[in-house]
Amino acid sequence: MKTFFLTIFGLYILANAYVGYSLWQIIPANLIVRITMLSLLAVGFVAPIIFFAFGESLNISTAGFLYKVGTSWMIAFLYLFIFILLIDIFKLSAHIIGYVSKDTIHEIFSHNGITSIIIFGFTSLLLIAGNINYHNKKRVHLPIISNKIDKPMRIVAVSDLHLGYTIGKKELAKWVTLINDEKPDMVLIAGDLIDNQLRPVLYQSMHEELQKIYAPLGIYACTGNHEFISGIKESANFYKSAKIHLLRDSHLEVNSINIVSRDDHSRHNRTELAEIVKDIDNSRFTILLDHQPSNIDAAVKSGIDLQLSGHTHHGQIFPVSLVTKKLFEVSHGYKQKGNTQIYVSSGLGIWGGKFRIGTQSEYVVIDLTNE
Repeated sequence: MKTFFLTIFGLYILANAYVGYSLWQIIPANLIVRITMLSLLAVGFVAPIIFFAFGESLNISTAGFLYKVGTSWMIAFLYLFIFILLIDIFKLSAHIIGYVSKDTIHEIFSHNGITSIIIFGFTSLLLIAGNINYHNKKRVHLPIISNKIDKPMRIVAVSDLHLGYTIGKKELAKWVTLINDEKPDMVLIAGDLIDNQLRPVLYQSMHEELQKIYAPLGIYACTGNHEFISGIKESANFYKSAKIHLLRDSHLEVNSINIVSRDDHSRHNRTELAEIVKDIDNSRFTILLDHQPSNIDAAVKSGIDLQLSGHTHHGQIFPVSLVTKKLFEVSHGYKQKGNTQIYVSSGLGIWGGKFRIGTQSEYVVIDLTNE
């Protein structure tokens, strides 16, 4: 594991050096412009390193600033990296094929103010559009008909709220209003209620806001990988203070519906699904909460009627969404496999910088009926 992180860190340094050097060649040879660029690159580069290395020992305001700046930079950096890479591919192909002269290439990509404005301007527009899209929460309606349902029920399902340094109590209050406006009978949370650290969540007393969710049949949740990252014992205590029933490798019956919940896939010794459901009443409609949609076949074999997952964020930004599509059978959205229906949410919240580019932040309204 140590070797893995050192490798990632080394690649991060090399990628930043590559982008920094390339931009140095492109921007105008003006002292103020160059100092400004170097300062921005330096802050963006060191902010995530300082946060992830020393964040827990810093005061909350400083840690929050570094986290927001650092994670936002990582997204901006990805697009700058892509632009620089495309430029170098263009320059290389032009050199080999000769469809553009060397002088023209030099004029366009050496100390050119217009080229610089295009690169930084387009990146800025992407981030602005992504931030607006993030705040525009999508309502996904999922009607499900089953003869196992005794009477109609409305469930609001959410995942990946990632409460913490980026998403605070004020934003959470808006989400609670969204949920309550649907007048749900039950609320289900498919993991990652908490982000990297529990400290800012406790500091802002976010449990007080979560207690305002009104669902007569209760609020139920499974663990996500971030509950383990932030400390599972402390996370479980927070769920309890928020009056959310955190189910860990267990099940219960609520209003003639089975709620089954698995610990996150990152817990390697979690109980097998077949073992958890072996004594449940299969004549009742069964909902599985499993944060990572890593083994849908297990749900199908175990007779699950509806699996709710999250974790993927649908990649959060393009082109990372292409990667999650390859990694997961269902990266986002609805699928039926056998008699099991699956919905993988892209998440109500977000990890890091508040940008949704080519994806959406959403909450799912499930109407269960028997006709």
